[in-house]
Amino acid sequence: MSISCVDIPRLPGLESIRFRAGLSGGQRIVRWPYVAENDSIHPWVNGGELVFITGINHDRNERNLRQLVEEAVEREVAGLVILTGPEFIQQIPASVLELANRLEFPILEQPYALPMVFVTEVISNAIVQDNLIGQSVRLFLTRLINGFAQAPELIHLRASELGISDAKPFATLALRFGDLPAAETEEHRHRLLHLRHELEQQLGDLLKRRGIDWPVLAYEQDMLAIWPVEESHVGSIRDDLEQALSWLQKHFPQVPLYAGVSDLQPGLVKLADATEQARQAVQFAVQNQHQRIFFYEQLGISRLFAAIPKRSLLAEFCQQQLGELCFARDPASAELKATLNTWLNCFGHQQNTAEALGIHRNTLSYRLKRIEERLGYALQDPYQRLNLQNALLIEQILFQHHNIESQINERDPL
Repeated sequence: MSISCVDIPRLPGLESIRFRAGLSGGQRIVRWPYVAENDSIHPWVNGGELVFITGINHDRNERNLRQLVEEAVEREVAGLVILTGPEFIQQIPASVLELANRLEFPILEQPYALPMVFVTEVISNAIVQDNLIGQSVRLFLTRLINGFAQAPELIHLRASELGISDAKPFATLALRFGDLPAAETEEHRHRLLHLRHELEQQLGDLLKRRGIDWPVLAYEQDMLAIWPVEESHVGSIRDDLEQALSWLQKHFPQVPLYAGVSDLQPGLVKLADATEQARQAVQFAVQNQHQRIFFYEQLGISRLFAAIPKRSLLAEFCQQQLGELCFARDPASAELKATLNTWLNCFGHQQNTAEALGIHRNTLSYRLKRIEERLGYALQDPYQRLNLQNALLIEQILFQHHNIESQINERDPL
């Protein structure tokens, strides 16, 4: 979908622009063109720009061109286009090309004879056209995710009209930030929005580099990506997605990033199911915290709970087992439920539980007493422990759905 550096010489009228270095980074997405007129570009770019270096209003020697490459990499610029000709920059120095290759940063060369006004117009029009198509694709996919039923033939036809192929099996990847506090101020809300926008850009860049021509979708607190798989590479999808999460996490070291992955689906007609699976899996990753990526096939018995259509039955079971802790989200209740979950996962072994939680055994004993007080019964019965463990699993599933209170109060139709 998006216009990348490698696409620039392919645009009509821009065939004389040549790729000179950093071809391995050619899938960087171009957000807009920018003509640099200062010694440094660092204060003037924010990422995604295709920066044009003319040398007309500022002397561009070898040292300065190397500086611009380094600044562009630091500021996550899409690429540099250096204009060459007899009057200003005669040629691109070899050291600049070597630096760009080493940093995997795209450098393109444009002859001065090709007018800048024409070049920027062609690129801008391509970006606008791409955005319009991208919006149509996003709307189409969003409708499928939200359950607007269509015949498979119509889905396939509409996908073809939009230039996307649903011939390959795919998995849906759901990404979510962990430990993000609620936005309480306008400045804080702005930072969170910027963080989500940055995640969308990085995920889009990753898809583009892998030759996946699908847009990133925002769905509530998650970012969604459709991940097509070649028939010959089905067995490697787990490794591919784990590597993808590691690559993305490097760009967000300040906050943990979690992922959930659906089962492989045969076509877009199953996109809503795949999205639900991926979001259930990422919820478990967030709750688990020790495992940053969950595959839907790993959820075990929780898949059976998720398939039960009457959410009210599940909610009633949770309330019976968890009492006043059920659906409680205040910090004290969340801490007790996390303690209970870890204790159950450690088969009631207090020393292992305390070590897993990083607390003293006396602290654990105090919390377990508080849990029994909140539940209204002791934790000695093994069948009761099994029910509690299932209730905690069901609660995670129900947290994926809105209007929990209304679901609790649902009544079966007569």
